[in-house]
Amino acid sequence: MSATLTLTKPASEIELRACQCGFCARHGAATVSDPQGHAEIRIEHSAWHVYQFALRSAEPLVCANCGVYVGTVLREGKSAWSVVNVRGMGMTEFDPARAQSVHYDSETLEGRIARRKARWTPTEISLAPSSSGSKKL
Repeated sequence: MSATLTLTKPASEIELRACQCGFCARHGAATVSDPQGHAEIRIEHSAWHVYQFALRSAEPLVCANCGVYVGTVLREGKSAWSVVNVRGMGMTEFDPARAQSVHYDSETLEGRIARRKARWTPTEISLAPSSSGSKKL
């Protein structure tokens, strides 16, 4: 899996978040998004493992080959938004130590989806059957 972010501000000005749910805490996640930016996530078919939590509102992307938590994607129709785990993806321009602790446990499903659409990065996902081609989702 790979993720490319096109940001509208320098990395030092982008808010980093450390969700305190059990999944994110276990993965040491420090996530980033830019609602005015753009993300491209490329996934080789063999590395795609779909996992969802109880609300089934988004898809955490965990590499089936190495176990790295790449980020989370919200898909609706042909649109998608994401956060990327800068620690898991080794994005050294971000300092994970400055990630702000966040708690989303009390959100309703509708509130969670609305927040994600407003704050996450518009995203294009490509699923590659092999290293030679890709298909957009």
